[in-house]
Amino acid sequence: MAERREAGVARAPVERVIELAGVSKVYDTGRVAVRALDDVDLRLEAGGYMAIMGPSGSGKSTLMHILGCLDTPTSGSYFLRGHEVSQYARKKLAQVRNREVGFVFQRFNLLPRLTAAENVELPLLYAGASAERRREVVADLLAKVGLSDRGHHRPNELSGGEVQRVAIARALANDPAIILADEPTGNLDSKSEEDLMQLLDSLNEKGKTLVVVTHEDSVARHAKRVITLHDGRVV
Repeated sequence: MAERREAGVARAPVERVIELAGVSKVYDTGRVAVRALDDVDLRLEAGGYMAIMGPSGSGKSTLMHILGCLDTPTSGSYFLRGHEVSQYARKKLAQVRNREVGFVFQRFNLLPRLTAAENVELPLLYAGASAERRREVVADLLAKVGLSDRGHHRPNELSGGEVQRVAIARALANDPAIILADEPTGNLDSKSEEDLMQLLDSLNEKGKTLVVVTHEDSVARHAKRVITLHDGRVV
């Protein structure tokens, strides 16, 4: 927990959702060691909104994979809501990922044979939620993203903006500590991009912690904080 002080008066502690300390990631290709991340320190409190920028090969994807518990550092520590997850075994890491992280991918990653409602329901199934609970949560989330009347449609029957809204609803299914969005507007037209960013902004205003990986200034401007990576380091 971080404690804020103002004019010498202690305020309520603020939960630190993300804390990276000296995190490095090295990939050994056999001939050469590639340092994708190099001694990264990073902190983000609950309710924060951070954009991660940088050129191709700068380490953005590697950092997102570590933040999302898809990978672990070669060295250094990653604390997620106060728990050091950097040394967790794969099975435990998967449990943390399903419970604490919501993903929004550039290519959506929805299952084409499932309806919008069934795609949103998937994380709840993995978490073992009851059928009644799943119905309630799915209905509520589809309403929040403005798709109450589209739940029975499959992804190929939806527009690009609607598909991305389904992906956001799915990311929210287990009420995660953080939402990670990887180039979330890359496949959208300008109107759909603006609608999507307004939706992400509204989620942050309601207290959700957001991390957006992007190369677009128009997307990064929505964040409260922007960091830039270059050669695996924060610059």
